[in-house]
Amino acid sequence: MSSAALLSLVTLNGWARQDEPKNENQRVETRVETTKIPAPVQYEMSRLATGGRIELGQRGQEGSVTRTFELIFDANGKLVAKKKVKEERVAPVPTIYYMGQASHAWQPSRGSFVRGRVLTMVATAYTAHPSENGGSNLSRTGQRLRTGFVAVDPRVIPLGSLVYVEGYGMGLACDTGGAIKGNRIDLLMASSSQANAWGRRKVVVHVLKRR
Repeated sequence: MSSAALLSLVTLNGWARQDEPKNENQRVETRVETTKIPAPVQYEMSRLATGGRIELGQRGQEGSVTRTFELIFDANGKLVAKKKVKEERVAPVPTIYYMGQASHAWQPSRGSFVRGRVLTMVATAYTAHPSENGGSNLSRTGQRLRTGFVAVDPRVIPLGSLVYVEGYGMGLACDTGGAIKGNRIDLLMASSSQANAWGRRKVVVHVLKRR
């Protein structure tokens, strides 16, 4: 048999069949397997976004890993060997959201963040005045109250978490409140007028993790 006639490949749904076996008792097939890699989601503080808002900066694209295997079957159709002959990787492109920083919000050190969870919550507002905090000016974690702090239910958002509240900006979850249970969040404002203006509204809260 000539070398030109030795291999005849027919590809269908990721399979390539070799019609001419290596010997009379074997059948060889090539299988291609592709695994998708989800695009990661990142957050960055940026002046390109309006304060208190999140805007899409870069649309992500999933990656992939493509592996090619050689499968050998005996005369009864039983798989007797599987060998990886090639692997190709395409790296995913991250989706990047720009976070606009509001003047009253928590000012984190520079860096980028990855998404933990995204929650829909009911947000109210309060101030650092002791009359609103049981006679104290300290947060639940012992820090002096200041704008950018937020009160949460630790069973929903752990204390110490960084959050981005759409419409408010970056916040540090370091306080609690008697009425703050479940999907509730309380945002610390600089004045009573700001707190009253905020009122009670539904917000989207991004729980962040540092990269």
